[in-house]
Amino acid sequence: MALKLNVIDREGNQKIIDIEEGTTIRDAIDDELFPDNYGVCGGCCACGTCHVYVKPSDYDKLKAKEDEEIDTLESLALEPNQYSRLGCQVEFKKEHDNMTVTIAPD
Repeated sequence: MALKLNVIDREGNQKIIDIEEGTTIRDAIDDELFPDNYGVCGGCCACGTCHVYVKPSDYDKLKAKEDEEIDTLESLALEPNQYSRLGCQVEFKKEHDNMTVTIAPD
């Protein structure tokens, strides 16, 4: 069963995309919306280009960031904040249905 992910792109437009459970946010956005300079390393947690801001009310539904993700966000992502995540590190689950993320600046 397809779940829904609300995505606000870099221009402020909101799109609702289908996402299968177990798919990463990075892969779903890349497959559906094709943003420029997004997810460049292919999901290896190495470049920071799949940086998204998670809506604050949805943030606590996600598992905690691991050290590698924290390091990449701090060293490579533009304008990280307390709700920043790398899309490649968030595997979508049923409890994430209708979650909202904003693609960070590139």
